Amino acid sequence: MIIAPVIFIRYIMSKPVERFGLNQLYFMSFIEGGVVMVTELAGAKLLTPYFGTSLYSWASTLSITLLALMAGYYFGGYATTKSKFTSVDKIIWVFFLSGVLVLLIPSLSYFVLQKTISLSFFTGLIVSELSFLFFPIFLMGMISPMIIFQITKKAEQSGRSAGNIYAISTFGGILFTLFFGFYIIPNFGITLPLRVLGVLVSAIALGLLIRHKLTTKKTPLVAGLLLLTILSFNQNEFKKLPSKLNMKMVEYSEGLLGELKVIDELTKAPDGSPLQIRKLKINNVQQNYVVANDLTQSLLYYVNFTRQLVKILPKKESALLIGLGAGSLYSILKNQTINVETVELDKRIYDIGVKHFGMSEHANHTITDGRYFINVTHKKYDLIILDVIIGESVPAQLVTLESFQRLNQLLNTNGTLLIEHGGVNSFSDNSFAPSILKTLSAAGFQVKVFNPMASIVRGDLLFIATKNKLDIDSLKISDDVLVKGGLLSAYQIPITAFDTTAAKVLTDDKNNSDLLLKSHYLSVRNGIRKELAKIKSLRES
Repeated sequence: MIIAPVIFIRYIMSKPVERFGLNQLYFMSFIEGGVVMVTELAGAKLLTPYFGTSLYSWASTLSITLLALMAGYYFGGYATTKSKFTSVDKIIWVFFLSGVLVLLIPSLSYFVLQKTISLSFFTGLIVSELSFLFFPIFLMGMISPMIIFQITKKAEQSGRSAGNIYAISTFGGILFTLFFGFYIIPNFGITLPLRVLGVLVSAIALGLLIRHKLTTKKTPLVAGLLLLTILSFNQNEFKKLPSKLNMKMVEYSEGLLGELKVIDELTKAPDGSPLQIRKLKINNVQQNYVVANDLTQSLLYYVNFTRQLVKILPKKESALLIGLGAGSLYSILKNQTINVETVELDKRIYDIGVKHFGMSEHANHTITDGRYFINVTHKKYDLIILDVIIGESVPAQLVTLESFQRLNQLLNTNGTLLIEHGGVNSFSDNSFAPSILKTLSAAGFQVKVFNPMASIVRGDLLFIATKNKLDIDSLKISDDVLVKGGLLSAYQIPITAFDTTAAKVLTDDKNNSDLLLKSHYLSVRNGIRKELAKIKSLRES
């Protein structure tokens, strides 16, 4: 990440002043295209702890990016009609300022997002992105028309000049997107890469200005002081939890799925005695929480219900678990002597499960997308569990007709598919659950829906899908943590508990999960933002 720009700086320093020309302008265009795409990617990830990962968040990010580019293209072109903006040094200064703003994004985003918590979801989303995402992309957008003006000597060359610049800029965007998306962000998070990228862009611009004597003697000093000031911002203050909450941050990281936190909290057990628990949160959505002195003991209803359910289902010797959620389900299956294969998209989840939640290390584990895995595997299983739908995190590609048909093929004759849909605040206005039921039925499954909380109003949904009809009338589950033993049928939820008016079969071609879950998304995210507002208030008190 650092070597290529350093080589370029040494290259331009070795050239005579008069040779500031096409290659260096092309290089700035290449970097500009890359920085725009990285800023968009990173900006979207910085939003996720506050506004989530739904289609609405991504749509607004794309819209603000396009708005910034549109404005940048226009004002960059307009600037070339003014004589004081037609020199090369003005392009380099715009390049430098855009680097400074990229460097500022992590600190500014934490500050802004703390302030927009109190706004409505969509208003807060747009205001936040306008505050820290718009301006660096706007400045980058100005660069292309300004460079085109510099390299166009005759009117008949304008088309070719514009084509060259936009092709080079786009090529930079492609390479940077692949490099940052597949390697940098998953391994180094968001904040550090943005800071390094901002420093490098600013350093390249300063190198050009100084070497080619396009600036005054005071400029390097002013620029240096500005960079040091920006670097002094410490957004880590926003990651600290107020002592009044009786919480401690055990681990914090940024990466593929966004912001990940492991938090220890002192709370009270039902009998009033002190209880230390450990939570896993992704983008502030709670994925799991366990008893701190027994890390494999989850305090989620559906996890403990699943432990008892697996015991009474036809004997299972092999299982595929897609989605780890800190490893509680893996530990349950392993304790029942089932040969378990696991799939997780973000390697941090596996590492944290082992490090902080008592999950044993296992070689039979794959880091990849769940849908890709089921498409390429040729193994057969007695049990497949999709533990991927919680809060607002819904991988739509895994809940389509085509996906369920493939899962049906991967199951043995007496196999069972379990799908968890946790944290549903209201069944009556939920059309997603009946859509899952319809889609599973269309894929050839016999389906029943259960709520481990034994409520027809709210709770954790568990879909049990089998190839053959499952007679549950005589099946009983035993007592477990949070779960009262008794007839399995007592936990069954009728389809009438849901809003079936908009329910439909979901397919790869037409999957409106985001629309079906809109009210659920907003309910989850508004609850999280209220919690964040409380933390902000305590931090400031």
